[in-house]
Amino acid sequence: MSEQPQSFSHDLTRRRFIQGSAMAGVAAFIAACTGTRASAPPASAPASTAPVASSSVAPSVAPSPSVAASPKVVSGPLKFANWPAYIDLAGAAGEAGEYSPGSSPSLEEFQKQFKVKVDYQEKIGDNATFVETIKPALVGGLATGWDLMVLTDWMASKVVANGWAEKIDQTNVPNCTGNIRDALKGQAWDATNDYHYPWQSGMTGVGFNAKTLKDNGIAEPTKIADLWNIPPDKMTFLTEARDTFGLVLLKLGVDANGETVTEQQLKDAAAAIQPLVDGGLRFTGNEYLESFAQKKVWAAFVWSGDLASSGGDDDKFIFPEEGTLIWTDNMLIPKGAANRYTAELMMNYVYDPKIAAQIANYIYYVSPVKGADEEIKKLDPEAATNPLLFPTPETVAKQHNFQSLSEEMEKIMNDLYSTLSGT
Repeated sequence: MSEQPQSFSHDLTRRRFIQGSAMAGVAAFIAACTGTRASAPPASAPASTAPVASSSVAPSVAPSPSVAASPKVVSGPLKFANWPAYIDLAGAAGEAGEYSPGSSPSLEEFQKQFKVKVDYQEKIGDNATFVETIKPALVGGLATGWDLMVLTDWMASKVVANGWAEKIDQTNVPNCTGNIRDALKGQAWDATNDYHYPWQSGMTGVGFNAKTLKDNGIAEPTKIADLWNIPPDKMTFLTEARDTFGLVLLKLGVDANGETVTEQQLKDAAAAIQPLVDGGLRFTGNEYLESFAQKKVWAAFVWSGDLASSGGDDDKFIFPEEGTLIWTDNMLIPKGAANRYTAELMMNYVYDPKIAAQIANYIYYVSPVKGADEEIKKLDPEAATNPLLFPTPETVAKQHNFQSLSEEMEKIMNDLYSTLSGT
């Protein structure tokens, strides 16, 4: 018999899920999040190419002498583009799970400490759509209007390879150089973290509203395959094609490995999705949170921490029996950023283990920061048993990395997705 998945609802998660010892799986989970294929960035990081805080920790990576250090002038407002449900909240915003200015303790402390305003906006619903909004400026060598942005491995690697990210002055980010988890170092696309530092790591699985399914006589899903028993017009899959195709491959019994996937396997996944599309399945980014809140969606492909931090009481996340997908989102400074040094200060600030723990303990994603685990347990001793923060060895054993697609396979997948979505 296959292992029964754990489910996580908003209300219970705020009180903590109890699931044995989850600590043993964290190192393996983080290690498995690496491995994105991408070409190395240009040595000089040109402005445009063809398309597509205080710390006692000494920096371990010296900046390149050929790149001028960023001027140490705190300027603002810091324009920070991030995904929904991805920062710690308090008060009414915390209860609602919706960011509003002044609602994030970590951002408020940063503003107080550095005497600078942070214009934090939940502008990223999926990687491709967001990057398309700034691509004309990046290609033209113009400022994007953002100082800091958070992108998933595969898109972050493209931004770096195209020379669209500012090089980080490592002397300004000693927390980052000293506290990044070892398994997240040495990425092929930015081996010395000249252009990025991870924000959080997470998993893609299945979310559903338990009450709605019960009211309609539908059993709660335990597998990805169970979604095919739910009315398609009451479901959403993700506009992030890697997540959607990766999970459907698992449903089909295929190892969702970006290095080994074949054209036929991608076509088989598209064929499995097509009947759902014909029945009204929609593709969304983080908008699925609104759909869950409005009871327009009964089940969906979702990212691991979202429903726990921002869903309703009956919204649950499961690690499906077939497995989950893993990934890391990364902070980058877009080329031409007006407040580059302030962006570096923010990177350094969130790599303080106490701040990292404060953020992770609210959003339920896996922190990339050494020492955050211990700080999380100080904030809530039961956190060590929360598999959203500390994946169990059993969960890790069923994780798949579908980030590393070749250009050929990525084009095939994107073409298939376009046909399915009509975009």
